[in-house]
Amino acid sequence: MTSAEVPPVLGPTIRPRRLRTTPALRRMVAETSLEARQLVLPLFVREDITEPVPIGSMPGVVQHTRSTLLAAVTEAASLGLGGVMLFGIPTAKDAVGSGATDPNGILNLAITDVVAEVGDALTVMSDLCLDEFTDHG
Repeated sequence: MTSAEVPPVLGPTIRPRRLRTTPALRRMVAETSLEARQLVLPLFVREDITEPVPIGSMPGVVQHTRSTLLAAVTEAASLGLGGVMLFGIPTAKDAVGSGATDPNGILNLAITDVVAEVGDALTVMSDLCLDEFTDHG
């Protein structure tokens, strides 16, 4: 084929975009949607405090007490969120992070509290984040 020749058209000369004609139709057939039920809220619970403590590097986020944590998960459930992920911040730390698996440690107590509070309304997850449980971070 020389540069003067034009290749034949292999498809339709018009593109019938019947599912994209109006904004409402596009919303209705969109493949991706994000809803509250698909979101997980990270929550931090700290052992040695009596009221929530703001996290300076995360505006609007706090380290909760066990009681304020329950209020936060109740609100999350009422908003229809899919789950919460709990991060524990213990007082006692050691070289191996033994507080992470302590049945009476802050994270395990918080998980028990949250499940008792919201039942199956939320998926409850946790992250050991051993840096918080070890003395060397």
